[in-house]
Amino acid sequence: MENSIIGIVVVAVVGFVVWHSFFKKDDVVESKPVSAPAPAPSAPAKSKVPTTAELNKKTKAELELLARENGVELDLRRKKADLVKEAKASFK
Repeated sequence: MENSIIGIVVVAVVGFVVWHSFFKKDDVVESKPVSAPAPAPSAPAKSKVPTTAELNKKTKAELELLARENGVELDLRRKKADLVKEAKASFK
């Protein structure tokens, strides 16, 4: 009987502490509106035409990404030399 009363008191104290820590009304945090970051200066992006040597150093996947940025889809099943020619042509 004595152990059950001690257990009930311990559970009540722990429950009160948990309830008080989660539902305390004094700890209301006011949020301040976050200002939007300043827009980046928009300079016209001029795409530099890479040389054939620069394109030959790239992988097929990198060539595909470069051409895709210029609106051209490359077929990766073709030879790399053909992809380099098409990628170079996509910059013009």
